[in-house]
Parts: sequence; C-alpha cells; structure tokens
Amino acid sequence: MKKKIVIPLMLTVAFLLLAIGVKAASPSPATDSAVQEIRDKVKEIVQEKIKDTQQGQKAGFFGEISKITDSALTLQTNQGDKELQIATDAAIIKSGKKSTLEDLETGSFAIAMGYLEDTNLLNTKRLVVGKKTELAIREVAFGQVTDISSEEEILTIKNEKKSLIYTIEINSKTVITKEVDGKATKVKFGDIVKGDKLVAIGAPSENEHKIITAKIIRIISEATATPEATPTP
Repeated sequence: MKKKIVIPLMLTVAFLLLAIGVKAASPSPATDSAVQEIRDKVKEIVQEKIKDTQQGQKAGFFGEISKITDSALTLQTNQGDKELQIATDAAIIKSGKKSTLEDLETGSFAIAMGYLEDTNLLNTKRLVVGKKTELAIREVAFGQVTDISSEEEILTIKNEKKSLIYTIEINSKTVITKEVDGKATKVKFGDIVKGDKLVAIGAPSENEHKIITAKIIRIISEATATPEATPTP
C-alpha cells in the first residue's frame, strides 16, 4: 500500500515544480509570494510522505523485559525503553520452544521483531526469549617470574612497569606453551624457572589479591644464566 503512494507523490511534486518554473519566468511581487507558498506546500507534502514511508518499516529491538501487560511489554534497550505490542498471531519462542505471553517473566532477555507503528510502537510478530549470554571475565597478567611453588603449582610474577605482583594458579586445564624452533610448543609447569617472562590469561579472584587461575600461559622469554665471576689473581 505504501508503494502505491510514491508515484502520485512524485507526479504531484513534478507538476508543482513545473508550475513554479513557469511562474518564475515573469517574476512579480504577487508571483514571488505564490511561488514561495507552493514551495512550502511541496516541502510539507514531501515531509509527510517521508514520515509515512518510515512508519510500517521492519524493525527489531533487544533487551531486558521490564514490564508485561495483557498484550504488550516494555524492553530496556541501549536506546532506552521500547514499547512492544504483541500481535495476536505473533510467534513467541522461549528457550527454543513455543510459548505464550503469560509464560514470560520480567528480567528475561528478549529479541523482538516486527513493524513500527505511527507512535513508534513495535507491532511485534516474533519474540525470542532466553537467558542473556554472560561474557566470561578474563584478566591478562604480564611479568617476570620471581617465585615458584612446585608443590601447589603456583607462580609469582612481577610487572615492573605497573608495579604489580600477581599470583598465578595452575591446574590440570592450564595450557603452557613457549616458542621452540619458531613453533608454539606445549611444555610442563616444571619447565618454568625464575627469571622467565610470561603472559598468563585466566579468571581473576573476587578479592583484593591479584590471584589468577590461569587458562593459558605463554613463556615469552627465558631467564638468562648469570655468568660466573672470573676470579681475580
């Protein structure tokens, strides 16, 4: 229905512009006023038609459900609250299964797809509800090994530039690698020595201490042996 309006609109604009062009050939105070009036009218018509074509467009929002009523709900999104009108034939999917509006709960994460109405209300045709994926928290620590506890498999590394000291815990899932002949090669915890510089990536503890349970450890450079002092005769 929107497409049928476009052709008459363009013809109307063309005729009005033609009229403006004819009258402009012999300008006078009266014609100048009429021309300006026609231009304003053309601008008004164009703006109205643009607004009409914007309404009814496909749109989608995602966010947390903050309010639920009989046939509508409110989503908290990054662009603010969005009002959704749930169509009677809307497909509602919750946890991969067909559901109803009565089964939804506030606080759930939802993705809504439908068509924008005149009042920026989303006439929702499809609503997918599920749990929001939480991004795993990871921390990266870089420094030089200053202490090793072989029994507990714990390292202490110090970042000189940031003046930070990290405690790195190693478990059975920790992958330790270093470069050997140009290739990343897996090594054991026992291969790490004091003075090695490494990067540790893992889950930080929830207390004030910088304790990281390492998922990945990469030995960047190995400790250099301290040359023995030459005895003075």
